[in-house]
Amino acid sequence: MTSFAFQPECRLLTAADFKAVFDCAMYKVHQSGFLVLAIRRNAESSQSRIGIVVAKRKIKRAHERNRFKRLTRESFRLHQQQLPALDIIVMAKQGADHIDNPQLHQELQNAWRMLHTRVKKQQLIQQPISPPVT
Repeated sequence: MTSFAFQPECRLLTAADFKAVFDCAMYKVHQSGFLVLAIRRNAESSQSRIGIVVAKRKIKRAHERNRFKRLTRESFRLHQQQLPALDIIVMAKQGADHIDNPQLHQELQNAWRMLHTRVKKQQLIQQPISPPVT
């Protein structure tokens, strides 16, 4: 049975985890209210992890910052099974507090889909071409 829980294993917890994603972001997805950065996790891990960065400069009011984080966590929780093993950071942009809940949820869905297709596309490109079997 598939678990949709948001366990501590699904979160970026340390500064080193965040720094690794910021320094070596392999995938970037831009949306109107946020930016998604991601790197691949090592081969033995099969689950994606997420970190959310919401600067006070970008979203002034605390309840709006909390709403953004809550909706982002919920969307990730529902879509984490479809994502490959990635470390993901979602960064709020200026004006993200003016996006209503259904629109933010739709943009997050689009971001997860775009991230998934970019990872799959890169995997197809990097696969070695095997000689034809005769």
